[in-house]
Amino acid sequence: MGHNSPMNEPRVMVDGQLVPEGQVPLIPLDDAIVRGDGVFEGLRLYGHRARTLEAHLDRMERSADMVRLPFDRDLIRAEVERFSAATSAAECGLRVMLTRGGHRILREEAFSPEAPDGWSVLPVPHRITPLLVASKTLSYAANMQAARLAAEAGADTALLVDADSDAVLECPVASFVWIEGDDLVAPPLETGILDSITRRLIAEVTPLHVRARTLDDLAQADGALVISTVLESRVVREVKGIAQYDPQGRRITEIAGALRELCMTGDPDGGRAVPA
Repeated sequence: MGHNSPMNEPRVMVDGQLVPEGQVPLIPLDDAIVRGDGVFEGLRLYGHRARTLEAHLDRMERSADMVRLPFDRDLIRAEVERFSAATSAAECGLRVMLTRGGHRILREEAFSPEAPDGWSVLPVPHRITPLLVASKTLSYAANMQAARLAAEAGADTALLVDADSDAVLECPVASFVWIEGDDLVAPPLETGILDSITRRLIAEVTPLHVRARTLDDLAQADGALVISTVLESRVVREVKGIAQYDPQGRRITEIAGALRELCMTGDPDGGRAVPA
């Protein structure tokens, strides 16, 4: 199935049971709904198979441990594999949620549309919660508010920047990297941003340089990418009020293409597929 193949009705699984097509899923009412208490991972399927599944399970287990949530790795792995075979599209997003009450919810999701002219990103001040650093919890209200502010401003997504230091952080549901000359650069994980699996993958196609930068520093950058497991990458054409980039630039196009090739042809459990 092609990269942008349309889905039929997206599938959902709750506690190991596939919800029949056309039926509204019944989601248990526990603290995941009441208080956003739970953890999740976002994966991407290629040919009904989740790429880097073990890396995502590793991170989900760390998130669960951080918020003291029991995590049955074997059960969740088995449900992901069974659900992946049943999705309506062979290539799609897959969200895995584990609630405070122990319920497992798996949901098939469509991709964000491609943007041939590149994405616009809106800087939004943010403070990372120290108690949740490096975890992916269901408490994503601040991230979603940033995404709404970006949409209201006509941007494709937000770029979170530290409210006190103006340090470049990440996007609401993705990582942010940029080009300095020929160098691909990412913010330090010590800022509290998520340890992105796609950030690790992109380091397999080109050296990744970790440098602390402020929002104003992006005016001197030579391009940027929004990256995530589900998106793979989206080339950035502008950081609103700060910088304009060429979305067809040689280096940014080269890196985005190499990441796509790695995702499509590499070992689904990780490993180099194209030369750096």
